[in-house]
Amino acid sequence: ESANIEKEEDVKEIIHDISIKLSENKPKYYIANQKYKEIAYSVDLQKWVAEELYRGCIEGAVEYAVTVESENIAVSISNDQMIDEADTTTGLKLATFHDEEEAMKWMKVSLE
Repeated sequence: ESANIEKEEDVKEIIHDISIKLSENKPKYYIANQKYKEIAYSVDLQKWVAEELYRGCIEGAVEYAVTVESENIAVSISNDQMIDEADTTTGLKLATFHDEEEAMKWMKVSLE
């Protein structure tokens, strides 16, 4: 159990750092490539990650957020649940793809 807590703390530290970078650097878009991610998050961690990344996107004025889904079905479902947690009332455009090339094409068209 302590290994899971350490992993969760590591995830929170990494996600918090990403959120801060989004807030500070104010990119127009954010791509989360989860293709090779193998660990599904707990429901509580999904909610925390969604809220933290959403906060960073809003503070950073991110307009587009794209996720490339994991090849692992459990991780993909976990990611979908996180996306469902995100509040989209402020105009942040979210998209999910199974392929990096598709994600980049969508992003390119959206930015034109």
